[in-house]
Amino acid sequence: METPPPSFAELGLRLRIDLLRTLAAPARAWINAPPLEMPGRPPRLPATTPERDTPWEGRGPREWRVYTRRQQDPRMPFLLRAVLPDSRPYDRLIDGAFQVFLNRLPDPAGRADYTDALDRGALDAGVVLRAIANSPEARTRQEEVRLLSAPVP
Repeated sequence: METPPPSFAELGLRLRIDLLRTLAAPARAWINAPPLEMPGRPPRLPATTPERDTPWEGRGPREWRVYTRRQQDPRMPFLLRAVLPDSRPYDRLIDGAFQVFLNRLPDPAGRADYTDALDRGALDAGVVLRAIANSPEARTRQEEVRLLSAPVP
C-alpha cells in the first residue's frame, strides 16, 4: 500500500520544526553568551534598574549601551550586549540596532528613512532605538531591554 502524500498541515508542521531547530542554536548561544567586557562600561546592570530616560548632560560624543535579559529571568542582571554610536553617520546606529534587536540588517529604504529623520532632527536616537526594540519582530525574542545613553569613555 502506498503512503499518501503529506497534508498541507503536516508540511507546515515539518517546516516549523525545521525552523525551530535552525534557530535554536543561535538563540541559545545569544542567551548563554557572557556580557561584553569593554573598558569604562559596566558589563551588568542590577536587576532592579528601572526603564527611564537619563537626561544628557555634558559635551562630547555619546553612545547608547544596550543591556538585555530574558523576560523569564526577572531577578537576573541586565547584560551589556552592544554599544551603538550616537553620531553621524547614523546608518551605523541603525544597522547596529537592527542587528542587536532583530538579528538582521534593515532594508535600504528603512535605513534611509531612519537616517534622514535623525539627520534632520525629526527623531531622537533614543526614540528610534526604542521603536526597533519594541517592534513586534523584536518582541518575539522575549527580552527586556535597558538603554543607557552615556559619554564615550
